[in-house]
Amino acid sequence: MSNSKGISRRNFMGKAAGTAAVTVLPSSILVHQAYGGMASAAGSQKVSLDDDIPQPEMALSQRYALDLSPARWIWFPAGRVLANSFYFFRRSLNSAKKIASVKGWILGDSRYVLYCNGQRVQFGPAPSDPRYTEADPVDLGPYLQEGENVIGVVAMYYGYGDGTWPTGKAGFICRLEVSYADGGTELVVSDSHWKTRVAKSWKPGMYKRWYLRSLQEVFDNREYPENWHLPGFVPDDGWQPARELSGSASGTALSTNMSDYMYDSGAPAVTQLRRRMIPLLKEYKIPAKGLAEYHWLQWDKDVLEYFDMVTLDAYKAIEIDSVVQREGEYWNGRLTGDNKGLVMTFEFDEQIVGFPYFSIEAPEGTMIELMVQQGHVPFGQGGPPLINHNFHSWARFICKEGKNEFMAFDYESLRWVQLHIHGSEGEIKVSRVGVLRRVYDYPEKPMLNTSDAKMQKLFNASFNTILNQSQDIVVDCMGRERQQYSGDIGHALHMIHRAFGDHLLPARYTNTYSHGLTIDGFFMDSWPAFDRLNRLGQRQLDMSKWGSIIDHGVGFNYDCWYHFLYSGKREDLEEVFPRLARFYKFLHTIKGDDGLLRVEDLGLTVVWMDHEGYKQQKHKICSFNLYVAAMLQDAFAPLCQAFGEPALRAHALDFSAQLVAEVKKKFWNAEDRMLYVNLPWYKEEKELRTCERSLSHYILSGFADEADLPFLGKELEEKPERHGRSYPANAQWGHWALAECGRMQAVLDDFRNLWYPMPSVQYNNAMQENWIATPDRTSQYSHVSVSPIYIAYMSIAGIRVLEPGAGKVQIRPQAGDLENFSILNYTARGAIGLSFSGKPGRRMYEIQLPEGVEADLILDEREKPNLPASDAKVFAGLKAWKLQGGKTWKQRLRFT
Repeated sequence: MSNSKGISRRNFMGKAAGTAAVTVLPSSILVHQAYGGMASAAGSQKVSLDDDIPQPEMALSQRYALDLSPARWIWFPAGRVLANSFYFFRRSLNSAKKIASVKGWILGDSRYVLYCNGQRVQFGPAPSDPRYTEADPVDLGPYLQEGENVIGVVAMYYGYGDGTWPTGKAGFICRLEVSYADGGTELVVSDSHWKTRVAKSWKPGMYKRWYLRSLQEVFDNREYPENWHLPGFVPDDGWQPARELSGSASGTALSTNMSDYMYDSGAPAVTQLRRRMIPLLKEYKIPAKGLAEYHWLQWDKDVLEYFDMVTLDAYKAIEIDSVVQREGEYWNGRLTGDNKGLVMTFEFDEQIVGFPYFSIEAPEGTMIELMVQQGHVPFGQGGPPLINHNFHSWARFICKEGKNEFMAFDYESLRWVQLHIHGSEGEIKVSRVGVLRRVYDYPEKPMLNTSDAKMQKLFNASFNTILNQSQDIVVDCMGRERQQYSGDIGHALHMIHRAFGDHLLPARYTNTYSHGLTIDGFFMDSWPAFDRLNRLGQRQLDMSKWGSIIDHGVGFNYDCWYHFLYSGKREDLEEVFPRLARFYKFLHTIKGDDGLLRVEDLGLTVVWMDHEGYKQQKHKICSFNLYVAAMLQDAFAPLCQAFGEPALRAHALDFSAQLVAEVKKKFWNAEDRMLYVNLPWYKEEKELRTCERSLSHYILSGFADEADLPFLGKELEEKPERHGRSYPANAQWGHWALAECGRMQAVLDDFRNLWYPMPSVQYNNAMQENWIATPDRTSQYSHVSVSPIYIAYMSIAGIRVLEPGAGKVQIRPQAGDLENFSILNYTARGAIGLSFSGKPGRRMYEIQLPEGVEADLILDEREKPNLPASDAKVFAGLKAWKLQGGKTWKQRLRFT
């Protein structure tokens, strides 16, 4: 597979994408502990928790370092850069010789769009820590022509913090190698030979859209220098030679002498320019499904004031029947100019992420506010006449006379696009409404099919959600903050590996997220983004309940472990692992006198765990401590072993065991055989409470005795009133634990009865954030709540990797009442295929293993497969057999 610009996703990385030898760890450490009880530190060096915690040396990796010398960082020659300001950069390539290729690297901080001879080439860069920004590869070959060639760049500087940009300085750098047909070469670099000017077509210094989105775009096409990026354009006096900044071509813009008057950011001691770790995203046009509705707005207050201030009672809606007429590709209408705005609402088939665009022929000065929404009820059916809401997701475009082609500079997450057209009088013609969709260039296509229509719809919605949420960064909701939250998105990372066969995006995620480690040792849980950086100050003044979420740092350890487990690439974590060790040391600083980690009064940090599962903050002590104990045992300890840190591994395992012991002492009721999250406060609260997260971690990490599993599983399945259920993005834990207890039917019933009817599934082909999603508000109809496909791979197919690089796996299929099911699970050694068909009691199963992969097949002990037995530990009633790689096993089973 190649990206839209013809660059092979496997070739652009060069040596950076090479596969190192797989480190195979003992399976006793790697097998998920549901069957074998807690991992033991026996045989390793014992370390008292009172001793100093061993700390691996932290060093900056040179693996992705990039030096673009002799290029210079450049910018417009000025002493101040306003927030949300745009600049043009232009360079002409004049040569009598035929150009064969132009390749190299480019970076514009904060964002850029690259053109060659007027054609859009790419948008970038991928969000990064400002100390370690990544330059993008460039291949202008498909856009070159005979004679003069022009490279044009629109570069914009956020200035204000954004969900994809925490801070930084303005700067542009570029290094291109021109190869001629006669074999000669020439370097073209960013320097004072480039011409630049302020792009006054965008209003400089425009205010923020909202807290986590910087750009409130206002674009005036009358100020746009037509054909500026085409050959033959003659720059006027507004174009000046670019200013060369101080700073190394191997460092980032943050270390230059560009003034950052907004934040007065100091230059860190070390910055490192890096090559892009992942392929360029693909872009392709998606036309709107059609015009869903249109109506008038009668403005009683100033329309521009409304969009600035959201003035109350500013307009009234008037339904109309005949103002808009369709003629071929055009929607024709007429503006009356009497304080009326024409509203046209377009819908798409599903939730998508990309750059909205449209064309309009209109009188000069006509204004269009383009608004986007995920869930909408048309005005004629009782919905609101405008889809503006408190995220202020609008962009304004101002027309020149005649035909105008508009596209939003930044990307959006949407299913609905609304155009509010006003400001002039006369005929208008709207056409070509669509979205330039952006998707990651995954190497494989998900293969997951079932004859169950409801389950298939859930699977499809989950896959589309992954496409929307996992692009150049992996986020929980692209429509709101567009930030990397480990605790939410960890489950999506499983699917990127397994369903899409990609290791590069998870490798980038683990690296970029780890850069958010603070001096105190905790992770800014949404890095790289503005949110938690801003919350540090708010927490000091007690102005926010949100701080850096410690449990997301816990989840990040899992993310790193699973990336290593699936890919086998320890080198991907060489820069990351010491930061995990530093976080482990931080965890000890929040230990209370009772031996448990505290969840209250933590200063700059907070413990979240879930929105909905708890009545009081102190009720999270049980689940949080089990989560940390599980992570230390199942993720951090095996990583310590992989990185040659036996003392640290032993320390972590001992601490894990102590946490579990204290939890059992405080929260376990032996008579009921149940974990109660408020058992210590039962007398004063006069009720007992359980929660999904506590029970799930207790089961999944083998902390529970096998004899207690029926009681714990029943609580998860029946969900009595006392049970605190997690919100959808955390639901995977409960579903996975139910499957561990052999209660797959309860999971399938939950999917059909609760998940399938979700409006996001029915209308957006996506998974919503909360159990209830309300249209025309801030409800997120596309969020990483991907439990259906998570369970499909982890529990229905039951495929788990046991050794880094997938040399050994476990397969425990659980079909429930599904009658037809097939799946491909991609691994570092090839795809594992599993399928079954038929009703319970007479299902035909087929499993295909690639060469070099061995499997423990776990079935009902009454089955009689013609296979050698395995000594793998299993629950009572189950038995394990061995499957060899490179073969296909097929058999009818009666009890599985």
